[in-house]
Amino acid sequence: MSESFFTDTDVIRSSDFTDVTVLPSSGYSLLVKARRYGRWWLLKGLKEDYRNQTIYQVFLQKEYDILCQMQHPMVVSAFSFEPVEDLGDCIVMEWIEGITLKQWLQTKHKLSERRNIADMLTDVLTYVHHQQTEHRDLKPSNVMVTDDGHYLKLIDFGLSDTKSYAILKEDAGTEGYMAPDGPSDIYSLGCILRELHLGLFSNLVIRHCLAPSSKRINNVTAVKKALHRCWLWPRRVATILLAAILLALLYRLGLSYSSQRLRPEIMAVQTTLSDSLHRMQVTNQAVTDSLQQRIVELETEKQEAETKVQQREEIIQTIQHAIDQKVRALGIEQILDTVSSQAELGGWVGITEQKIQSFTDEQVEKLSRHLSQSEQSVIKSALQEYLLSRYTQRWEKRSAALPLF
Repeated sequence: MSESFFTDTDVIRSSDFTDVTVLPSSGYSLLVKARRYGRWWLLKGLKEDYRNQTIYQVFLQKEYDILCQMQHPMVVSAFSFEPVEDLGDCIVMEWIEGITLKQWLQTKHKLSERRNIADMLTDVLTYVHHQQTEHRDLKPSNVMVTDDGHYLKLIDFGLSDTKSYAILKEDAGTEGYMAPDGPSDIYSLGCILRELHLGLFSNLVIRHCLAPSSKRINNVTAVKKALHRCWLWPRRVATILLAAILLALLYRLGLSYSSQRLRPEIMAVQTTLSDSLHRMQVTNQAVTDSLQQRIVELETEKQEAETKVQQREEIIQTIQHAIDQKVRALGIEQILDTVSSQAELGGWVGITEQKIQSFTDEQVEKLSRHLSQSEQSVIKSALQEYLLSRYTQRWEKRSAALPLF
């Protein structure tokens, strides 16, 4: 891909937009700031060298299809996908005033401000994942910080993907933020949290985000909860230590005074502090027990998730085997060797694909009715990919080698 940059002096006129200015951008994307209806917009299209290439047109259309489904104040809004004079097809998005998180991190900020950024980032990423979408290029330069760090916007869904798409499934991401074992928003989030410097205890959570996929935290909500637990521990430890120090000082002070008048008052204070310290210890033990219980629950959830994955894989393999038997029973493989034209083959293939699809749907309904809708969707997607790679593509290749009639 070309890495050339446009300059701020490049200006293109449009009948629909005014004050149109091309912004610096790398790769195949064209970014333009323009005015319409009395407000600023960001137009995202394709540079001229890529404008007529189908693959990049599909990339742009897919980004709009994904982005227009997002309705969250911390996700950049896409309003339309339309042709713009001299620019070609463009995604019309809101214009965001602010700086990137990468720029924001170049200056010093309070710990509370950095933790606020981490909170907002986990919130918006949780929403995106609830839409069954992976951003796949999460990094500081794709996060806009506005209102002096009190607000942020997640941008650039050009490499995003959803489970509903069956195309453009290649690995994606940016070096330094992409997991070694493939795209993972949790891994990329861990890289950003590491750059935010959230405190010593937070590093424990970050290490679990950056762990291999089998040991990595598997959802953003769990990351946020773990961070908040880490942030509370230093306060609890400091409170207990301070109470212990005060108790020791007052105790020594009580021994140094022999006045009968002061001794009862000092002893009363010592008793009160002792009771307070005991209550803190009881509370601390309760918190420890709660954390241990949560660890057990997480392990149980992990085992249940692994069991579901194993069940799902077994169902997929069973149905794949049944599909293979069904194809052999229909005799399409023998027909492939005997037909003499695309028209003849097309009729057989069309009928066969309908039968196989109906058979596949019946098998999925039969074997996975006890599973959730999301699990069934994963099974269906896997089977569609299997049918495409094992049969449809081979039949299409055979058809291409035959005359039309």
